[in-house]
Amino acid sequence: MCRKLYLAFLVVSACAGLAVATAAAAADNVSFAGKSIIATVGFEAGNRVDLYARTLLRRMQHYLAGQPDFIVMNRPGAGGVVALNEWVAKADSSALNIAIGGESQIDQDALSRTHAKYHPEKFRYVGGLVAPSQGLFINKDVVANLYNKSAPPVTMGLVGSTLRTGYYQVLWGVAFLGWNVKWVPAYQSTGEVRNALERGEVDMSAFGTSADIRSLLATGKIGVVSQSGAIIDGKMTSRSSLGNAPVISDLVKDKIKDPLALKAFDYSEKVIQVGMWTALPSATPEGLVAEYVKAFDKTVKDPQYQGEWAKIDPDSPVAHKADLERLVNEVAAVSPDTLHFVQAELRRQGVEVSTR
Repeated sequence: MCRKLYLAFLVVSACAGLAVATAAAAADNVSFAGKSIIATVGFEAGNRVDLYARTLLRRMQHYLAGQPDFIVMNRPGAGGVVALNEWVAKADSSALNIAIGGESQIDQDALSRTHAKYHPEKFRYVGGLVAPSQGLFINKDVVANLYNKSAPPVTMGLVGSTLRTGYYQVLWGVAFLGWNVKWVPAYQSTGEVRNALERGEVDMSAFGTSADIRSLLATGKIGVVSQSGAIIDGKMTSRSSLGNAPVISDLVKDKIKDPLALKAFDYSEKVIQVGMWTALPSATPEGLVAEYVKAFDKTVKDPQYQGEWAKIDPDSPVAHKADLERLVNEVAAVSPDTLHFVQAELRRQGVEVSTR
């Protein structure tokens, strides 16, 4: 009996070893020479995700076997969900179609309201960036109105109608700090909202790129109410470029008493960590995934890539494959009751919410 078990163990061990060796050999034999790889980006040209995609791929092509060409396809709509619906529908196992995206394509609240036809936890992740802390910027002339319910409400501009990373600050500020806010949805892009804030068309919105932060603070008329914070080395951290603006969790955490509300807040704290990511379709073989991961890891150490991205946004730490997979799985595990709480709170604050 013992001999049979020992032999069975040897067979299983040999099979496992063969599988690892086969995967390694497959990665070694990969070549994209003469190929063109389509990179789907669900946001407009010039958006932060688009800039990241183009900066990353310019260098990454030098590290992929065969040095293929990359073609970036911009397909904005519904916070990038339209693009991923199409990408998943035509996905195959060739690794010639990748996606580069952001938080709004992962947030389960957004997916439930934008007719998403995919499950982000099934993607094969390559790597990306952790989201930097986003500032909630406000016209200084109306700061007092934020804390005075008898004054005209502060108008909050947002892209589309779903909660992107920085917008959760307003949701919790209204819910637990009594902020006096009127949501103004349906702007088409971050740039459009920024222009609206600078023109005085809206009073407040959230921004995270270094360029937006510099531009808005340089006006002298716009300040920062709070910031989302970023998880760096396991700790919630503020962003120095946002000055002394408090992290929203420090303002509201002790004021949340309802267990379901606390679950919703904790969910949002996970969502705001999602920055940008690169992924392959779920059917992509392990050897091809390994080749992309290897190329990504080399790219993020490349001085030219680092220099180019630092000019755009130096405050986003790299997220490697395992980090992304853990975070996306945690976000995907949110309970329906938690999402219903977020959506009910949005409705209470006057935001029209439709779910599938």
